[in-house]
Amino acid sequence: MELNCEQKRLLMLHEYKVGTNAADTVRRINEACGEGTVGKTAVYDHFKDY
Repeated sequence: MELNCEQKRLLMLHEYKVGTNAADTVRRINEACGEGTVGKTAVYDHFKDY
C-alpha cells in the first residue's frame, strides 16, 4: 500500500492523539501498510512537533 506524505502524517497524528507512543506507532503503521512505510526518525520528529 503506497501512502503519500500527507496520509502518513495523518496516521502519525491519529496515533499520537489516541496515546500511542512513537515506537508503537512505527510498528503499527508498518504492520498495517508494509514494512518501511514510515521510519523511526520520521515518527519521532513528528511526535516532537505535536
